[in-house]
Amino acid sequence: MGVRMELVEAMRTAGSVREFRPEPVPLSTIYQVLDDARFAPSGGNRQGWRVIVVTDPAVRAALGDLFRKGWYTYHAPVFARGGPIERWPFADHIEGVPVHLVVLVAEHAITTTVDALDNDRVVGGSSVYPFVQNVLLGLRQQGLGTTLTTVIVAVDEEVKRLLAIPPGHLVAAHLAVGWPAGRPRTRLTRNPVERFATVDRFDGSPLTADA
Repeated sequence: MGVRMELVEAMRTAGSVREFRPEPVPLSTIYQVLDDARFAPSGGNRQGWRVIVVTDPAVRAALGDLFRKGWYTYHAPVFARGGPIERWPFADHIEGVPVHLVVLVAEHAITTTVDALDNDRVVGGSSVYPFVQNVLLGLRQQGLGTTLTTVIVAVDEEVKRLLAIPPGHLVAAHLAVGWPAGRPRTRLTRNPVERFATVDRFDGSPLTADA
């Protein structure tokens, strides 16, 4: 059973988890997480998210193959900066994680008919990633671990075939979910507010606690 916690604690301790214990995750727990996450805001309240909960070992294995294809074929050279591609244990064993959540978004839910918005690289995500963040926090509250990845977007056509995803849906996120191996990190390293928030202008004075 997961251990529920207060929101602020979940926000401050929801670090990425990439090592898991093998025991199964009750689907009733996943249901509870999604039941809470569904109250996320979305553009026009269109709630265009759709979640495929993958538990079947054969489907997880096929999804793991696609994850590795996405990572090693398209992503690793970028991060390697021209050097040799190192193996990533998380990618190599991702199919062993008991639950995979593939988050989709309906194209109509991120279409505004305003060209400046529809052609922007960021705006569309505002209708799905608040939901994804709620899922991350909900999983942490239950004592579960995960990490948000978009690696399979690079091979989304193959993912759509594997999971029978119909036209009109985009792959937005992939979360491998399980019980963390060992104690989860609770002292996360993040920049202080003064490093990223300024008053009135980009070059304005830093926002401080006693402002």
